[in-house]
Amino acid sequence: MQRHGGGLVPGARRGEFPLLVKFLDAQDDISIQVHPDADLCERLYSAERSKNETWLIVHVEPGGAVLHGVREGVALDEVCARISDGSIMQVMRRIEVSPGDVIHLPAGTLHALLRGVMLLEVQEPSDSTFRVYDHDRLGQDRRPRQLHIDQALRSLHMQQAAAALITSEAERLEWGLREPLIDIPAYRVERLTLTGAMPWRGREAAPSVLVVLDGELAATWPGAGATYTRGESLIVPPGVRDTTFAPAGSRCTVVCASAHSRQR
Repeated sequence: MQRHGGGLVPGARRGEFPLLVKFLDAQDDISIQVHPDADLCERLYSAERSKNETWLIVHVEPGGAVLHGVREGVALDEVCARISDGSIMQVMRRIEVSPGDVIHLPAGTLHALLRGVMLLEVQEPSDSTFRVYDHDRLGQDRRPRQLHIDQALRSLHMQQAAAALITSEAERLEWGLREPLIDIPAYRVERLTLTGAMPWRGREAAPSVLVVLDGELAATWPGAGATYTRGESLIVPPGVRDTTFAPAGSRCTVVCASAHSRQR
């Protein structure tokens, strides 16, 4: 971004990329947390930034699950009490997951990733995280890690979508299947199953990130090309043309996360 930021993100400031895409492999239960939305940051927390997230489940150990919001009928008073006595997990929705599942976490959703789940996370480029419970873990200074209960309660959205898992229908195209997963003001995520050559149209005004989830992806452009294996990723700058993506074998599965331009 320091060397090529203007080409990757036209008009970018501070050398900032508009997406954060990474793998998370939970070897232990992650803290119960919530992220603020844009409205709250503007009103109360000017130093913070909104953080919407989308999870694509890659691998699950037996019994693996995530926590997504609170159970129906649980009121804010009970949430406060459960946070105080450390039993907040007992009133959260436990969602059993399988490889291929997709979960969206709008800012304001109380959530946690539990041990035994590996996923690909697409999110806004923000580290604004308010923890309410951290399993009594100690930090590097041997003291309990800081909680942010007041900020979390202000950020929390009690009204939430009935379904945590996203369901979508795939569109069959000449080169394979295109499955739109989520489209919000910050970004769009699609799952592509390639069985043939897919020309890159270059319609985006902001960059895209491609991550190979299965198989091998062959990318070709004038005078060059490269092959990407499972777990590898590449950035496609805005306006790229004359580029083709195809499976190196019979098929491959790719997640495409595209930032929306600031004008949206």
